[in-house]
Amino acid sequence: MRSLGVATLCFFTALTVTASDASGQAVGGAERARPVQGDPGISSMLVLEETPFRILRDYAEPGATRRWHAHSTATYQIFMLVTGAIRLTVEGRDPIDILPGEVVSLPGGASHTFTNTGEVTATIVEVFGIPPRGVCECLRYF
Repeated sequence: MRSLGVATLCFFTALTVTASDASGQAVGGAERARPVQGDPGISSMLVLEETPFRILRDYAEPGATRRWHAHSTATYQIFMLVTGAIRLTVEGRDPIDILPGEVVSLPGGASHTFTNTGEVTATIVEVFGIPPRGVCECLRYF
């Protein structure tokens, strides 16, 4: 659980540094994000990658949808909305509407999709647990 605490600390530090003006506009270097192929209006950038976690910042234009996907190597996932409004659907669960500042914890490897339901670009910060190097994927469940 110590790694989750470190990831959470880094997550909120990244938000403090990058989201000083979360007044409804995309924050934190949207111009450096790369388009997500196959998902018009969605872009993403790597903020930090260190064992035991990875932090991504995603941007979703109004009405844009990130298709169903999963981060299969993630041991956990934390999803936080910084700006905008998002409807998040996790496989096997009812869709939930997320507003700025709200945080959702997803199980590692959970299939999910999201749509920007707001009128401004949504800025999303995601933190993923990364299994230690050299650990076989099949052993992470034991």
